[in-house]
Amino acid sequence: MLRFLWIIFLYLPTAALFAQSGSVYVIGVVVNQEAQPIPSATITGSSVGAPKDVQTSTDHRGRFTLHCPSVGPYQFTVRSVGYQVYRTDFNLTAAADLDTITLVPIARALEEVEVKGKPRVLEINGGTITYNVDRTIGGQDVSALEALKKAPGVHVENETNITLNGKSGVQILLDGKQTYLSGKELTDLLKSISSNTIKSIEVINSPTARFEATGAAGIINIITKRNQIKGVSGSMTTGLAYGVSAKQMQQMSISYRRDRWNIYGNYNHTLGNYNYEYGTNRKQNGRSYDSHTDDIDKRQKMSGQVGADYAIDAKNTIGFLANGNFIFGGGITDTKTDISILPSSEVDHSLDAINDYYGQGTSRYNFNLNYKYEDTLGHVLNIDADYGLFDKWNKNLQSNTYRDRHGAVMSDSLYRTLNGIDIDLKGAKIDYSANLWGGKFETGAKYSAISSANDSRFYHVIRQTDSLDNRRTNDFHYDERIFGAYVDYRRTLHKWSFQTGLRMELSNSTGRLLFMERNQKQDSEIKRNFRNLFPFFSVSLKPSTDHNISLSYAKRIERPAYQDLNPFVYLLDELSFWQGNPFLNPELTQRFTLLYSRKSTTVISLSYAYTDQFNARVTDTVDTEKIVMINKNIGTQKHWSLSLTQNLRPVTWWDITFNGLAYHIHNNVSFDQYRNLNLKQLAGRVNLQQTFQLPSKFRAELTAVYNTRRLSGANTFSRAYGQVDIAIQKSLLQDRASLRLAVSDIYKGNISRYTQDFPGFESQSYGYYESRQARLSFTYRFTKGASKDQRARKSALESESGRIK
Repeated sequence: MLRFLWIIFLYLPTAALFAQSGSVYVIGVVVNQEAQPIPSATITGSSVGAPKDVQTSTDHRGRFTLHCPSVGPYQFTVRSVGYQVYRTDFNLTAAADLDTITLVPIARALEEVEVKGKPRVLEINGGTITYNVDRTIGGQDVSALEALKKAPGVHVENETNITLNGKSGVQILLDGKQTYLSGKELTDLLKSISSNTIKSIEVINSPTARFEATGAAGIINIITKRNQIKGVSGSMTTGLAYGVSAKQMQQMSISYRRDRWNIYGNYNHTLGNYNYEYGTNRKQNGRSYDSHTDDIDKRQKMSGQVGADYAIDAKNTIGFLANGNFIFGGGITDTKTDISILPSSEVDHSLDAINDYYGQGTSRYNFNLNYKYEDTLGHVLNIDADYGLFDKWNKNLQSNTYRDRHGAVMSDSLYRTLNGIDIDLKGAKIDYSANLWGGKFETGAKYSAISSANDSRFYHVIRQTDSLDNRRTNDFHYDERIFGAYVDYRRTLHKWSFQTGLRMELSNSTGRLLFMERNQKQDSEIKRNFRNLFPFFSVSLKPSTDHNISLSYAKRIERPAYQDLNPFVYLLDELSFWQGNPFLNPELTQRFTLLYSRKSTTVISLSYAYTDQFNARVTDTVDTEKIVMINKNIGTQKHWSLSLTQNLRPVTWWDITFNGLAYHIHNNVSFDQYRNLNLKQLAGRVNLQQTFQLPSKFRAELTAVYNTRRLSGANTFSRAYGQVDIAIQKSLLQDRASLRLAVSDIYKGNISRYTQDFPGFESQSYGYYESRQARLSFTYRFTKGASKDQRARKSALESESGRIK
């Protein structure tokens, strides 16, 4: 099989050089008099011998490819709003390049006429839905995580698990690159990024073979605001928020473009504490454990980015990009657990546990070098080299005090834990695309190397002296190498479009655990190798200009987070702890999607996904009164979903964006040979956002979200909840500034309540994460020059970095 794949990879690029196209195509680029690209310009080809005119439009770089049905004399017409019509005659004998077409602005008399298209919050392009954060009011002045919650089909469970259309396993990209984090660390990162730096969020439900195979539920790409401006441009936002306590947000960005250089950067921070409340009432082995936790997160969050692009000539560009995210500060959790002997509800004794995180720090860096070649014939070569660093440490002092029913101390213990995680990620990636046989051919390869070191030390504090507990102390090292390669081809024939691709990935890993047992050093090693093929296929029918129907199939993978592979035991209190699992396998998902779209206003999607080796974090019992939270491959999952996304504009001053989702989950899971669960749940989600244009340059926004009862993880059933947000904005200083006031979750309805149970165990939990806040902010923008979209890049570490947790 490997030999066959290599023949494909070697043969197809060679065939692209010698193949004769079955149709004749014309390419070119449309620019203005300042040599800046003109997007969405219309190109029409007319010929006496052709049955009808052919037409296309330019992309954001001003480029176009027009397929003509035959050779012969043609007249080509180029039109764009605000420019004079351009015409040229050309005798086609083969594929031709019209080179650069420069459009001239219309007469000055017409410059007084302002032509504006009202932007929409949601844009629909086939299977990709773009949520334009910068066109919202309530989506500003919050974290990237809060903005992500408003995107179609996206839900965040307990501030840690991000799901898409009701299914977990989402690949999160930041400007086409992975975020280097997952789980709680990913949501912490997104909390450190200001939504004011985000332009849009792309929801890709059916990724093709050229995307990383990671992401069983799909891909979410967060695109930041980075425009190339001829001259200097920038913005600054200062904001205050108040929920349970006060918070301050600051965001600044600046870019400078001159000649062949473009230099840009941004900085933002969020300062202030966040207050959480959560708890669980569980019944286990004839006892009831009723706990409540007050959690104060005192960590401060900062992030920044700096980059530069240099255009060597019209076809070659090189660039450098560096990102940094930093989270630092303390925190404290105070948990009180009342313990009763059933069936009595009277408290028999209690446990007070305080975790004092007196030292915490997280640093994430990513450096990217990029080279890109692109000509007017459709050949594109992109090379990326990446290096990533992730460093996290924390120091925790935990007290556990048992008291009897009268409040007298029964026992008292004190523990200290010192944890450190260091992860290095290296990657190289090459992608090539070209026109072939009247369609588009793409191929590429990637290699990545990941090294993870986890050092965890557990101490008993006795008479102010620390005594190392070797049973709960370990040193875990994990190394992984992944090689991936893909081919992808798409072509349109009349009303039909076809796309097929194949991705191959080879991986090998070594996990090494160093620990002490019976005063002897132990060394345990686990080696694994995986070989996977990920096919993709789609067929689309366009019966008319406004309608499109497509059916696609893809195989996806979800690899475990690196920290989930560490078998170390983390103590939450003396009754509950978290443990890693070195024997976790990747979960594999087969996914089918049927999609209908109408213009850019309506998309209906029906999908089915089957997941084998389903990986979920389960809560299990240990001994008679303890519980452990551990990730396991526990069975299979079947997932059906039906979604509707709709844009409406009843009147010119009123925009409505609607997203409705219905999904059914069937989990066939097994904790062990005695506990088999066959769970099914039908659920739904509705998101309605309304924007109103008001007099005197005021805008208002009303957003409502409702989630029904749902099944998540292995056996967690969550109750319904809803949230309503309101916001208003006033433009100032000739639209160079804006003042915003927003209130989120005004009815405090975003409180999670969920249950878990199996024979001998039952729990009911709740959580509130300070979702109700009032925010006031001021933004000032300055620009000089004409805007031009900055080029996007994709990292060579797209998939590996997302597994850091």
